[in-house]
Amino acid sequence: MISALIISQCACTPQIPEDEGVRELSFGEDWLLNTYCYIQIPENGQEDTIRHAFSVARDYENMLSRTIQSSDIGRFNASQGGCRVDVETALLLQDCRDAYALSGGMLDVTMGAVTSLWDFSAEEPQVPEAAAIEEGLQHVGRWDELGIEPETGSDKWEILKDDPGMMLDLGAVAKGFIADRTASYLAQHSIERAVINFGGNVVFLGEKPDGGAWACGIEDPAEGQGEDLIQDRAILGTVSVTAGDTGQVSVVTSGTYERCFVQDGALYHHVLDPRTGYPVETDLLSATVTGPSSETCDILSTTCLLLGSEKAMELIKAQDGYEAVFILQDRSIVKTGGADFKEN
Repeated sequence: MISALIISQCACTPQIPEDEGVRELSFGEDWLLNTYCYIQIPENGQEDTIRHAFSVARDYENMLSRTIQSSDIGRFNASQGGCRVDVETALLLQDCRDAYALSGGMLDVTMGAVTSLWDFSAEEPQVPEAAAIEEGLQHVGRWDELGIEPETGSDKWEILKDDPGMMLDLGAVAKGFIADRTASYLAQHSIERAVINFGGNVVFLGEKPDGGAWACGIEDPAEGQGEDLIQDRAILGTVSVTAGDTGQVSVVTSGTYERCFVQDGALYHHVLDPRTGYPVETDLLSATVTGPSSETCDILSTTCLLLGSEKAMELIKAQDGYEAVFILQDRSIVKTGGADFKEN
């Protein structure tokens, strides 16, 4: 459920044809979750609904972001023993605990003391001091010292820590979680179909207007540039998906090429290994996962990067309703049997 702490900015570009079903279109865009986002609804007059949906998403960001001091996560990280939080924060952390177990400890949101040392958005990023990384690792993976429990007589929960140095970083998982909540908001307000793109975490709500499959382009890692608008990026191929019984389907891509820098001739990317505190060594450039939950797609896509292609393939095959497309370092492409992917 998290990219051992990456901010999944990726690489999925919804492709909606200019046919009779989509000539009526409401569109809105915003900058949140540290990325360019947009929502489009194939009917006129829904701009207010889109604005309200972005407001919902921003409220969740203000609750879950590590870098916002007043957020649940910001207050927890600054505390000595924990704090009261919203029930949704607590439930997401329970999901993160499950993801930690699913990934064999590779997907770990307790990496905050390490990820806070790396600033891939700086004008001149630098590798942290080895001693600082080693110190940060002392506070990672101590899930037995993290309590998540409802507060008696209140609608709040408590997240408690025995280690004052423990810090959380929900990173990529928060984006998928927020995308799912935004889709739920639209559905609750009588929106039957929409496209939500939060920096590559794409949710298709309902059926496509013409009744066919939704098409989502997967970015070519050789052309990936974190600051470019998603719509302008080069596409390597297209994955087709349908919403199915759940009423929505998500496509999420995590990659090692989006946020990186070179120092002393070595390339450092943003997918950090919780065992070392440094970028993970993997044979994957990107992992695209499709399925009904954007949060789960986030969990799986970033876990796949951390595990490498062989173990990642085994993981996805064991998940009912989820498929994957992997781009390897040698630029070969492998996919699960149910992935409907066509290379350009």
